Order: sequence, then structure tokens, then C-alpha cells
Amino acid sequence: MQTATKKRNVAIELWRFLIAFAIVGFHTGWIIAMSCNGSLGYWMESSNWFFGSSEVLLIFTVTAGYFMVAHFNKRKSDGVYMARSASSRAWEYTWARVKALLPVLILGYVLGVIISTGFFYQDYTVQQVLAMVVNSIWEFLGFHAAGFRSTGNQFFNLNGTLWFISAMIIVGYFMYWALCKNEDVFCGFVAPLTFIFLGGWWCFSGTRAAQTAWSTLGLQTASTNGMGGSAGDTTAMLGFNNGLLYVMLGMMGGCMVYYLVKKASEVTFSGAAKAALTLVNIVCSVLLLWYTIYQPTYFMLDRWTVALLCIVVITLSLMNKDGLTAALNNNVTSKLFAYLGGISLYVYMLHYPVAILVLRVMGKNTEETIYSFWTVFVPTVVITMVLSVITKFAMEKTILKKK
Repeated sequence: MQTATKKRNVAIELWRFLIAFAIVGFHTGWIIAMSCNGSLGYWMESSNWFFGSSEVLLIFTVTAGYFMVAHFNKRKSDGVYMARSASSRAWEYTWARVKALLPVLILGYVLGVIISTGFFYQDYTVQQVLAMVVNSIWEFLGFHAAGFRSTGNQFFNLNGTLWFISAMIIVGYFMYWALCKNEDVFCGFVAPLTFIFLGGWWCFSGTRAAQTAWSTLGLQTASTNGMGGSAGDTTAMLGFNNGLLYVMLGMMGGCMVYYLVKKASEVTFSGAAKAALTLVNIVCSVLLLWYTIYQPTYFMLDRWTVALLCIVVITLSLMNKDGLTAALNNNVTSKLFAYLGGISLYVYMLHYPVAILVLRVMGKNTEETIYSFWTVFVPTVVITMVLSVITKFAMEKTILKKK
């Protein structure tokens, strides 16, 4: 007798793609502004399209934490695996992620070198480009978010969005090691304690994710709200990169979401309960999409209210108990949503230099002749999607090929 194959929940995959798609819009607007007069404020006055997507990157971190714990629990039935040391299992887990992400991360930097040099500043000579590449070897190895960058952060500007991938790899190792060492202590005490107190401090202090900002025991070494700047002579004591802290915070939230979803899977919900969950999911999804596409919204949502919306939508999608999630998991579009989710990180990792390429082809931008958002955004999306599909195909045929 054959066991029925469990249907894949693709609602979360659709969310991951939508957020990646929106982030392309955010960075497109950023690049238009920076190419015009170096002022993000000028673009904000011209167009607010997708400006809120800078806050919903949390969806990637929470889902990463959820699937990390899910992976760990899936392997718990393997006695040989569990008998190995925590460090051995953590390195194996990290290597699998490195193998899946590092080649594309390197591709993203290579595209940055080829496309970006000479766009924001004067054209670089071959010697200058080679010097930046050599001095940025740590970035190619995935240590960008830890602060290992070329002097002056020049190379960082070529594809700065890759700080997020670097942080996912670094934080993932330490969190998986802690899981292997003592799941109960880490998920039952460390994760919720860190999430509540670090999140509360960030909310109170107005801090946000910024790969060039550092937190030093309550002090910021960068400008207001942790945006821009970097550690320097004023750094008084050991600090932590805000990009790493942001990813860690979200992944620890994902750990808690895993156990909440696991508990919910054991409960039989009544029709009224499912209707209530459906209503909550619809309201939170609409608010989140509204904020992502056009921020600030009518409700003037705070950053941490948006974070709560992200967590609620992710949790309900993973629970798969409400009507909206069930509708997204229909047989007609399930394969499409699964595929789009599968290329979402590729879209994120490759879009930045593509947007710069589009503007370089279109010609230099000025305040008098500033290109409209959609004029740059549409070709950027098309080229990024094609490049992501090709990259996914190449990765599955080579590095990620199943034996």
C-alpha cells in the first residue's frame, strides 16, 4: 500500500518571491536617486513605490529560522547523525548552505565588478578594479556582514545587498551549533530571551538593519537609527554588526514560530476558528502588501508593527489552517508558486547590478531628465528573472545535482 505524498505548502514560497520582487523595486528607486544627485530623499519625493520593502526583509530571516529548526528535527531520528558532535553537524549544515549560496554570491559580486565600476564614481582603471577585487577576497568568501570588507567600503557599493546572504550563512552556523548542543535550552530560553530583549531594545532605540552600522552595548556607531556610517575611532568597546543582529533576531523568531506551528498542527480547528484565522490573515496580508508597495501608509505603521505583521503572515501561512492559505495552495498554481519561491534568493542576489546595468544602457541620469521608476524597474525585473532562471537551472545541473 503506497503512502500518499504530503502536498507541499507553497503559500510561504509566494510570499518569499513577492518580497524579493518588492526589494528589486526598492533598490531600483535607490539607484535612480543615487545616479541622479546622490540623494535618496530626492527619489522619495518622486516615487514611493516599494519603499516599505526595506522593512519586510524579516520574512526571509524568520522563514530561515523556521526551516533550520525543521531540518534539525527531521534529522533527530538518525541515531548516527545525533551521535556526532555539535560542531560536526553545524559545519555540515553550514557547508550545505554555502554550497547552495556561495556560487551565486560570487556571481553577484562578479557582476558588480563588471557592471558597477564607473557608475557611481569616475571610471576605474583596470589596476584599481583588480586591487578592489583582491582586497575584497573576504567578501567573495561570504564574510561581508562580519565586517571583512575592502578598505573604505568601495567594493561594498558594487553589490551591497549581499550583506544579507553573508549574515544568513554566519548566523546559521552558530544557531545550528546551539541547536545541536542543547535544543531545549536554545529554543526554550536563549531564542525567546534574545528575541524579546534585543527586539525591545531595537524598537525603543529606533535601530534597524544596516550592514554598515554597529551596535556596541546600547550605543550606535553610526548615524540616526543605525543607518549608514561604520565603526571608527569613536567605537568604545566590542561591537556587533547590525546586519548580523537583524538576521539573528529574525531567525530566533523563526525558531519560536516552528514550535507554534508544530503545536497548531496537532489542533483540530472548527469552522469558526478557521474563518477567524482567514480574516486575520487577509487583514495582515493586505496591510503588509500595502506598506511594502507604498510606504508610508494611511495607518503610518511603525517598523515593529510591520515586523509583527510579517511574523503573523508567515505563521499562518506555515500553519496552513485558514482559507487564504488553502486558496494559495491550489493545484493550478502550486507548481508556479513553488518555482518562484525557489528563485527568490537568486532574484535578491542578482538584481542590484542588473538595475545599474539598465541605467548605464539608458544613459546618465540627471534631475532634469530623471527616469521614471517604471522605466527602469520593468527591464530590471525582466532581466533579473531571466538571469535567475538560468542560474537556478545551472545550479541544479551542477552543484546542487541530486545523486
